[in-house]
Amino acid sequence: MKTRVAYLGVKGLPSKSGTERVIEAVATRLAHEFDITVYCGADYTPAETHYEGIRLIRIQTLKGKHLKPVSLNILSALHAFFFGRFDLIHMNGVENCFTLPLLKLRYRIISTSHGNPGRLPANKWNSFDRFVLRLMEYPFLYVSDCPTVVSPMDRDDFKDRYKKEIAYIPNGVDVEPQIDQEAALQFLEDFRLVPNGFLLFIAGRMIERKGCHLLLEAVNELALDMPVVVIGDMEHASIYGQKLRQLAENRNVIFIPPIEERPKLFGIMALCKLFIFPSTSEGMSMILLEAASLGVPMICSDIPENKAVLGDHVTYFRSESVADLAEKILWGIKNGEKLSALEGPLKEWVEENFSWDRIALQYEHIYDQVSHREEASSKKQPGKGSL
Repeated sequence: MKTRVAYLGVKGLPSKSGTERVIEAVATRLAHEFDITVYCGADYTPAETHYEGIRLIRIQTLKGKHLKPVSLNILSALHAFFFGRFDLIHMNGVENCFTLPLLKLRYRIISTSHGNPGRLPANKWNSFDRFVLRLMEYPFLYVSDCPTVVSPMDRDDFKDRYKKEIAYIPNGVDVEPQIDQEAALQFLEDFRLVPNGFLLFIAGRMIERKGCHLLLEAVNELALDMPVVVIGDMEHASIYGQKLRQLAENRNVIFIPPIEERPKLFGIMALCKLFIFPSTSEGMSMILLEAASLGVPMICSDIPENKAVLGDHVTYFRSESVADLAEKILWGIKNGEKLSALEGPLKEWVEENFSWDRIALQYEHIYDQVSHREEASSKKQPGKGSL
């Protein structure tokens, strides 16, 4: 009988960005070995969505920016507790771990931090929010049978503060990403762009720590005429969005909503002159890995999270330094051949260290380890086993 695994703490499938991309990649690869269930928000996952070997449970949530994720987590946990028949729960996100004490009454638990809230900038959360998030670290670390992180910096941070070893399993990429070149070329034509003739910035949500303002300030400092394409969700970033639009005045900056068709997005990425990744804080960025897997010429902030992933295979600028970013952009435009020389080694590095197949095997090993631990316990204590 297959081990039954339920994923909680995700918005749903199909993925659009972030945590959902991770779960989609891992779950689809493990569906032949495990009985997989994913809890989804009903307004995120269409009723007709189907994945072979994966059961999707759609949960009706409350409305509102804050109520929606909280209600999804609570209602998913209640459903799993009262109606689920699982061997393992895989909880995603430290902020969602407040339901673990309930789930632990029935299940073995694996939890994954996709970005340690304790390491985010102080202005990301108010003092009360930061206090609550710190509290969530306790169930994440001590209620879980196996807590995991996607960033070596997060692993080291938890170890330093709690003296506890945590498994590090990075995010991954497809070794051979699908590219829709035709759709990408049509996109360029629609916006009067030419291949290898524009700068590109991409973020799932347009928030300050993604650093788009740094790119626009650098472009203004250079008085650069080259078009800048900014792809990301500005719907919930009214104040920051206004700031970005003001910085973009009198410049050829094109703001584009998120592009959900990954092959089209990858095609656009493959056609840019430079991919700029100026984040000031990250967990482990999926879009950065995907750009690397495509061999896209890129300039990244030199934060530890980026350097831990890409090593010496890309060009870095000093994080939050507009002047240094402007200098590196100008250098990149003038020295395209030198950046191109990094593409081959970069792709090889990513494929060797961050392929989804490799990552899925690491999760499979942990699932087997935790479920076998329960089997051993049930043999020692007759009558107690997995539910």
